[in-house]
This record gives sequence, structure tokens and C-alpha cells, in this order.
Amino acid sequence: MNKKNIMKRIIFCLSIILFTTACSDLLDKEPLGELSLGSAYVTENDALQALAAAYNPLLNFPGISGYSIYDIAADNAEKGGEGPSDGGYFNEIAYSTLTSTNTVALQAWRNSFLGVHRANLVIENVPNIAMDENNKARIIGEAKFLRAYYYFILVTLYGDVPLITDADVKQYELERTPKASVYELIVNDLNEAINVLPPKSQMAAEEQGRVTKGAAKAYLGKVFLYQGNFQEAERWFKEVIDAKEYSLDPDYFHLFTMDGEFGVENIFEINYVYSPQYTTTANMNFLRQGSAGMYGYGFANPTQDFVDEFEEGDPRLWQTVYKANDVMPDGKIANVGNSETGYMNKKAYLLASEFPPTGDARHSGRNELVFRYGMLLLWYAESANENGNTAAALWALNEVRKRARQGKAVLPDITAIGQGLLREAIWHEQRVEYGMENLRYFDLIRQGRAGQVLRAYATKYNSSKGKNFRDGINELFPIPQTEIDLSQGKLAQNNGF
Repeated sequence: MNKKNIMKRIIFCLSIILFTTACSDLLDKEPLGELSLGSAYVTENDALQALAAAYNPLLNFPGISGYSIYDIAADNAEKGGEGPSDGGYFNEIAYSTLTSTNTVALQAWRNSFLGVHRANLVIENVPNIAMDENNKARIIGEAKFLRAYYYFILVTLYGDVPLITDADVKQYELERTPKASVYELIVNDLNEAINVLPPKSQMAAEEQGRVTKGAAKAYLGKVFLYQGNFQEAERWFKEVIDAKEYSLDPDYFHLFTMDGEFGVENIFEINYVYSPQYTTTANMNFLRQGSAGMYGYGFANPTQDFVDEFEEGDPRLWQTVYKANDVMPDGKIANVGNSETGYMNKKAYLLASEFPPTGDARHSGRNELVFRYGMLLLWYAESANENGNTAAALWALNEVRKRARQGKAVLPDITAIGQGLLREAIWHEQRVEYGMENLRYFDLIRQGRAGQVLRAYATKYNSSKGKNFRDGINELFPIPQTEIDLSQGKLAQNNGF
């Protein structure tokens, strides 16, 4: 087996160790899966194993993905599941009543810091290995991307967090570092990754799943966008656009199928592999959001408010959601089970051809698409509009709408309408273009309108969703109480929790 094949196999094999650990164990003890990485950094294969361990926390990460949590937290989805008590900790997310003992908040914190720790192991130890220098630089660059990725999750969810660049230090041993310093590390790591990572066009097929130069640039733009630095965001998004490494898939629904993996639009995706040898492995993302009436747990039910956001005739609507008795792309008749809203997320639907030979959705090898070119174009449009670059904003916005038409006489181009109205048009397009892809909550928060939108939702629908949102508090998750206790008071709690 050559080195390029080794990476994919190692990531998969390490995932087995994590996936066969019970959820309660994962929360109550130091996670498994490092394979004694601290004891041997001698060969290039050791470096690849250490890097694979740093990728591993991306798999089956319920605190970040797998339930469309950040659509549930916003106005795009209700919790769903088998009833109010099923996944009860998601009720706190859906209704802005998070507490410091919330399971998801703890999972996101611990798994992100596990990723930081493993990335630090690579960054500290791989430089001392005698190996090909180009390969070494690339491996370290990937680890820096991953450290930035995990820290971006942490700073977005929790604000100030412990800043750790030493693999021997635990997150509960330090006080929280101001988020400005955390962002500085993220930006530096991504810049260093950009300098050494290959572009997508130079990746061999066997290397798919490893991070690229384009992904690092795209995330750097996203980091600046989330900080409200529109000039730098526009600059880095434009670099990705101008490189012409990515384009819009002409078939929108194709993006959300196994056949669409590593396609022209895909900037970063989490790579899953099915193997008949390891049927205990669990790819839970699609099982969780599958209809309980067909094969899943029934979480993340799209709201009527989200459905109503689509313009008349927009083909993306029924490529994003499905209702009872719809004919699905594989010919099956849809059963939405006990959906709270009558809708389910079609982007998370597993086609019949995507089920593994076991027939169990949790064994699916379908990837999770995290960052795609359609998102980048709309974030570029938003940044350009805020910078007064109207022509660029309109171009990017209309590129997305042109693809969305899929040959139909719908969704006319947006013309020059002034910065404020163009901003609203871009926000609308973001909601429908990547709705149910786990981003809505973050959009509302970074745009400074989460409280306004969610309270308006609560009033309009006489709903508990949104009415409890407190400005200046619910933009962040609480620091997990177990971590505060472990720190013996070093970690301070966020305001309001």
C-alpha cells in the first residue's frame, strides 16, 4: 500500500476505536484513539498516523454536525426526534435555554480540544522526523489547518477559550484567553497552511479527504467574515474564486449524494468509508436526520417558515425538504414519520443506492459536505456589498441564482437596488441556498440579528422557539460546568449562565 492510500485507511481504522466507545464513556473520560502517538515519532508513517488522529475528531461529531443543530437553534428547524424527551438536551438548543450541563455543549468543547491536542502533537513532533521535507511540510500544514478549524469552532461557540499550543497542557489547566488572541492563532495557522498545501487540482484521487490550499484560503475568508472584517473576507474569497479550482455543480441535488463527493463544488468535506470488516463503525449523520417512518431518528424537521422563504418555483425547495407521499429520487414514497412540522431534510436523505450491504444507514460511506463553493460565493457577495463593491456582489449572487434555476424560467437576476436592499437579498439567498446545512444560527449571530429574528418567529407562530433568546447572552454557549469544576475555578463562565 502506498503512502497516499495509507492516509485514508488510517483515518478509517482510527475511527473504529472512537465509534466503538459509548457516548457516555466519550464524555466521562479522556477519548481513545491516539494509538500511543506520544511514544514514537520516527518514520513518515508515524507522521501520517499522527495526522490521521488529528483528522479523526471530525468524524461523528454530534456537537457540531449530524443533527443540523444550528438549524434547530435558529428558525429553520424544530428538534424532531421520537418526542419531546428524545434528545432532550436539544430542546435547550431549540428554545435558547442552554445550561452549563448541556450534553452538546460539553461534546463540542471536549471534541474540539481533543482535535487541538492531536494537531499539537503533529506540530510538535513531526519536525524531528527524518523524512521527505515536502511531505513533512505538508503534514504540518494540514495539522495547522486542523488546529485552526477546531479553534474556530471553539471561539465561535464559546468566545474566549484556553489557548493551547503545547500538547502536554489540558484545557482545564489554563484560564480563558481573549478571543482576539485566539483569532490571531487561527489566522497564522491558516496562512502557514496556505503556504504549503497543494491545490485541489494537484491532488491524486487517493488523497481525497485531505485538506487543500483552496480549503485553507476559503476558511481564512470565513474567519474574517465571522469577525466582521469584510475587506479581508472579500480578499480571501476572491483568491479562491480567481484560482478557478472550484465551480458550481449544475445539478444542485447532486451535491448531496454519494456520487457528488469530491465534486467540482466541494471545498471541504468529512470523508467516511464503509468496510465490511468493521460494521460496528457508525456514520450517524444521515441516520439521525432520516425519517423515523423510513430508516432514521427523525431529528431536524424543517419549519414552515423556512419552506415559505423560497421564492415561487425555486427548484431548490423540494431538493431541500420533503413531505409525506413525495416521490423520492430513488423512487421510494416518502414517509415523514412523526415530524413536528410535516417536513424532513432531503439533503440528509440516503438514497437506496447509498445504503451499504448491511442495509443499515449507520454503515453508510457517504461523506459530510461542510464547505462548498455556493456558500463561498454568497459570503463573497455579502462581503463585497458591505465594502461597497456592488458589481462584484451582484455577480456572485446572480451566479448562485443562475445555477438554482436549473433551466427553468424562475429566480430572475437581482439588479442594482442599493446596499441595504442588496444585503437583504443576499441574506435571503443564503437562507435558501444552504438551508439545513447547519449554518443558519451562525449567520444570524454574526449579522447581529439573532434576537430580532428569533423573537419575531416566536411572536408570529406563538412558539417557544425564539422567545427566550437574550441579546448579549445567547450568542454563545455556556462553558461546560464539568470543565469549570476540573479547572478548580480557573475557567470563568460566560455571562448569563
